[in-house]
Amino acid sequence: MKQNLIIIAFVFGVAFTTHAQMAQKIGDNPMTLNPSAIFETESVTKGLLPPRMTTIQRNAIASPPAGLVVYNTTTNLLEIYNGTIWSGGHNIPKEYVAIPPSGTINASNTQSQIFIMNNCDTCNPTILLPTEATNGLEHIIRNRTTSTITFMKPPSVSGNKPVSFIANSNSTVEATSFILAPYKTITIVFFDYDANDSFSGTWYFFD
Repeated sequence: MKQNLIIIAFVFGVAFTTHAQMAQKIGDNPMTLNPSAIFETESVTKGLLPPRMTTIQRNAIASPPAGLVVYNTTTNLLEIYNGTIWSGGHNIPKEYVAIPPSGTINASNTQSQIFIMNNCDTCNPTILLPTEATNGLEHIIRNRTTSTITFMKPPSVSGNKPVSFIANSNSTVEATSFILAPYKTITIVFFDYDANDSFSGTWYFFD
């Protein structure tokens, strides 16, 4: 009888261990598991608290895997490593901005914006991008005219690091500017990561 109880206990132990390896849940209703999740939390009174660190501490993480999540206390953003760069802040509400027919308009370094140019086929405005911005800050620019829109880097300041421009497509990015063609829309995102520490950050042009 004792031997049978030991066998039964062993079987239940193996079953429980196997189940635990398949899925884990912490919080309310621990026995109600989402079949698509390997790990789940549930609560109506508490939240999930990820590791909190500064940008310098985040950049010191050795060989971060894609999908690693931290809360950046420098930018106050939840950030995810995508295998190449840290990104975050894409859920910031965007402010709509009408592009003037001429002259220069400054893009924000803290507020995501949507720039729109309509009904101005003889315009050639310029959008000046900041040297530094909130990591993951995203701007969308919609050119609905036959004119072009020029993106410019800010003037260099002695002692400050410059910002770099990188295009996602085959478009040419000059040393100091990027031209948005007529009837085109572009998304640009600022990332404060630079492996060589030569720049304050990079504006990526996803056109």
